[in-house]
Amino acid sequence: MKYMTTLNMWDNSIKTAIETGQIKLQRGQWLRCGTEGKRCRYVGLTSGKSIWATHWQGSPERTNSKFLNAVEAYNAR
Repeated sequence: MKYMTTLNMWDNSIKTAIETGQIKLQRGQWLRCGTEGKRCRYVGLTSGKSIWATHWQGSPERTNSKFLNAVEAYNAR
């Protein structure tokens, strides 16, 4: 499965399509909240079908660490 171009999470149709499974994302897929600013990374869907993503943490290293911790927490659920 290939990664898609960065998706805008503030587009309600995209958000709904992810939540309902019409769009299937790989873990790590780049997302954006709005049209500007730093990208976030998709972790997964919660049991309530909310989108779990990690956001910019001030540096690439801290952002990646946050993402890896979120993936670990997601897998431990």
